[in-house]
Amino acid sequence: MTNEEHNRYIAYSFFANAGFYALILLFMIVMFWVMLSNGPGPPREFFAMMITFMTVFYSIFMVPSIVAGYALLKKKPWARMASIVAGVIAGMNFPVGTGACVYALWFFFSDNWKEIYDEPAYAQRFQPRQLTYGVESQRAAYEAESQGDYQPVYREPPDWR
Repeated sequence: MTNEEHNRYIAYSFFANAGFYALILLFMIVMFWVMLSNGPGPPREFFAMMITFMTVFYSIFMVPSIVAGYALLKKKPWARMASIVAGVIAGMNFPVGTGACVYALWFFFSDNWKEIYDEPAYAQRFQPRQLTYGVESQRAAYEAESQGDYQPVYREPPDWR
């Protein structure tokens, strides 16, 4: 399986996790609706407060999975970080979220993700310039570099003892 397919399947697993949370939330709302319609019971304000609380609570767990799934499908540069965060949050939801968590963390903590997403600019390797000592040698190195025949200037540092 290619890394492109892994990326797409992780996005689908995050969407499945969000769908599972949405299904649980729908079940809770239906359950409260049935309890409310069966004769006398607690006041309607209590059920409204509970439904609001459950919606906010499940949205806190649902939104990171939706955002990570979207970022993975669109190959956004921040998809890796969003997937790690969503994976850790989804790990609490057994079995769908745990599967999404393990799959995402395996993919993004190995080197597989580098084939799809570029490394950030601050993480790329660079070649440091050769240090020179003294103003004269720096000026000579600059002039030689501008002419195209740059040779690094190696000079012993002064003895400060």
